[in-house]
Amino acid sequence: MGRFAEQPKQAPIKTAKNKGTLRRRRMYMAVMSLFLVWAGSTLWSQHVQIQNRGETLAEKRIEQKTSQDSWNKLNEEVERLQDPEYIGQIARKKFGLYPPNEIPIIQPQDPGK
Repeated sequence: MGRFAEQPKQAPIKTAKNKGTLRRRRMYMAVMSLFLVWAGSTLWSQHVQIQNRGETLAEKRIEQKTSQDSWNKLNEEVERLQDPEYIGQIARKKFGLYPPNEIPIIQPQDPGK
C-alpha cells in the first residue's frame, strides 16, 4: 500500500450527542406507537358503535313502516265508515240486519268447503 492508497474507512465514533439523539428518537417512536395504538382502538370502538346503531336504525325503520301501514289502513277504514252504504253492508253481513222492505237471499253453505 502506497502513500496515496485508500485508507479503510472507520465507523464514526458515537459521542454523547449521538446517544442523546438516539434516545430521543426511541422515546418519540414509543410515544407515537402508543398514540397510534390508542387512536386505532378508539376508531375500532367507534366503528363497532356505528354498526350497532345502524342495525338499530334499520330495525326502527322497519317498525316505523309497519306502523305507518297500519295507520293508513285504519284511516282508510274510518273514511269508509263515514259512508252509510258501507255501514249497511257491514250490518247485513255481520249482524244479519236488513231494511224492512228487503228480502235477503241466503245461499246454503257447502259442508265440503
